[in-house]
Amino acid sequence: MEVHHGTSIVDILVHVDESFSPEYMAKLGDSVRGDECVVSASVSLRGPRLICVTYNPACTTSAKIVQRITSQGVRAEAIGL
Repeated sequence: MEVHHGTSIVDILVHVDESFSPEYMAKLGDSVRGDECVVSASVSLRGPRLICVTYNPACTTSAKIVQRITSQGVRAEAIGL
């Protein structure tokens, strides 16, 4: 987990356990961005099963972000950064 000093913004990586199409992964990123506390969410250049998420920890948690994905029937977990 990386904390941007002087701000209340945190970066995490979410690992999706299954392999999905790039289009479906983009849909998962869109779902995460639906949280008003999420600044950005995109499929990582590090790997097609990773979603990079930047969020404000003052109003959401990494667990809630992961839950947005797992509630769609996808197995995933936060792995830090």
